[in-house]
Amino acid sequence: MLKILIAAAIIMAGTAAHGQATSPSNHLEGIDWENPVYATEFDSSNTLQDWSLEGGQSMLIEEGKLVLKSVGKNTKPAKGNHLVAWLKKPIPEDFYLEFDFKPKNKQQGLAIVFFSTRGIHGEAIDDPQLATRDGTFKQYHSGDLNGYHLSYWSGDRHASNLRKNKGFALLGSGSDPISNDQTDNFHRVGIYKKSGIIRYYVDGQPALEHIDDGTSNGPIWNHEGWIGLRQMDHTHWAQYERLSVYPLNESAPE
Repeated sequence: MLKILIAAAIIMAGTAAHGQATSPSNHLEGIDWENPVYATEFDSSNTLQDWSLEGGQSMLIEEGKLVLKSVGKNTKPAKGNHLVAWLKKPIPEDFYLEFDFKPKNKQQGLAIVFFSTRGIHGEAIDDPQLATRDGTFKQYHSGDLNGYHLSYWSGDRHASNLRKNKGFALLGSGSDPISNDQTDNFHRVGIYKKSGIIRYYVDGQPALEHIDDGTSNGPIWNHEGWIGLRQMDHTHWAQYERLSVYPLNESAPE
């Protein structure tokens, strides 16, 4: 059942200023902040060795930022020319992911995070037995992959959607503070997963919560999996900074 958190009294307001984007790290419990599974400042082109790009035009490190670019033919949603960048390192079944994000235009485009993703028979994301992928969305949500994905920013829809794959089942919808912001600031995106509990934060503020009951849309994806960053072509380009993935402690709240 969808739950959009209304917890402003618990979580302090964050600032979205570039370099000052507030992480909910002081407000989330049970996260092993000292032992990240993966962490990067995107301060070296060598970091690109950790990632693989499907579709799009380019994946670059520029001035301490990961920049994902598409051909940029469109200004509205359309078929073709989309991209997905996969982190090659698998992540545990329960985790907290956070990164800074800024698109070219906050009112134009769409970005997604795939997580807990692997082949429908347990394959790694780069297993040659899986079908070839080129950024075409259907290959990811209704092909040979299981997992979740969160469309956390949509300049056109102004809402966030959480879906479950294989099958593209809509689990819940929440707010999208990024598309409603008129500044040029970066935003701190956070995704928390513990078993079927999935929470989305922007600048330390809750935007969506859903509890996958493991029955309504198939089993909970409690497996080690992979994270992918997706952009639609009409995004043109977007920048990412300070990306980290943390494991959860046994004390992580439910």
